[in-house]
Amino acid sequence: MSPEIKNQSLVEGSFLAALTALLILLGLYVPPLFPVAGLAGPLPLAVLVRRRDLRTGVLALVVAALLVFVLFGRPFTVLVLVVQIGPLGLLLGLLYKKNVSAGLSVAVAGVVSALLFLLTAVISFAVTGVNPLVMGPEMRRSMEQVLAWYQRRGLIDAASLQQLKQAMEQAVHLMGLLLPANLLIWSLISVFISYVLGRLVLKKLGCRVVPLPPFSRWQFPWYLVWGVILGLGFVLGGDALQRELLSTAGKNLLYVSGFIYLVAGLSTASFHVRRRVGTKFFQYLLIVLVLIYWPFALTALCALGLIDSLIDTRHISGPAKGEKR
Repeated sequence: MSPEIKNQSLVEGSFLAALTALLILLGLYVPPLFPVAGLAGPLPLAVLVRRRDLRTGVLALVVAALLVFVLFGRPFTVLVLVVQIGPLGLLLGLLYKKNVSAGLSVAVAGVVSALLFLLTAVISFAVTGVNPLVMGPEMRRSMEQVLAWYQRRGLIDAASLQQLKQAMEQAVHLMGLLLPANLLIWSLISVFISYVLGRLVLKKLGCRVVPLPPFSRWQFPWYLVWGVILGLGFVLGGDALQRELLSTAGKNLLYVSGFIYLVAGLSTASFHVRRRVGTKFFQYLLIVLVLIYWPFALTALCALGLIDSLIDTRHISGPAKGEKR
């Protein structure tokens, strides 16, 4: 590598390391912007790895971590954020660099993001003794305070209060039960947003990126149906054998599979509506009907996504007639 290229890498790495530190500090000092910082935080490292190499990205991550520690202190907080943001940025950069397809990139990075969150939860529990994944007692306490406030002001009677308590207990139990599934789903959504933002930045910088297919052409591989099969098997087997852990694992599998096939169903419906429903009026009318009958619509969309992944109802292995890429 020539001295000129080395100097360019050094300058670019220093700038992007400082930008990574700035985004992390922005999330720390301005709490409402923390989600935005979490989505944008991995991008400077991803861009650096894509334009340079992994070694430069790792060095920039170390520099960013030192900057945040010097300016913010609290080594434990810095460690948690660096673990959540740093490896994800490096991974996204490698995926961009290797021209991995968008679907596989989001899937791999989403799973890694969920694992990184679990790792930080383990670190947090080891250091503080507080399990961040246990939300039941805190949520119950908050809900009881809200209900007591309403009762003191006469907004609800005793009978309604009891019904609300039971409904809230069921909601808290369900949220705790499906916490792993929700963690994975949120990781997939957040990584997808970061991935799309990274593509936009790289395109602006003149880098070649893998094309992202339009939403109406998203399609999931057929073998994901095993998530539904195993989920049903675990639930039935857990209930029959009275193994709550097995049943819970099955419910989480079904929940994640339901989300995936809901997205696939929306994509399939969008494809057919655009091709077969000509006027905007009828397209908007369909949207209104879906919103009105949303419980039935959700089931129908999941079924449509599942069927399309198995038999390819859209026949989109190549460019579809009349469809824009």
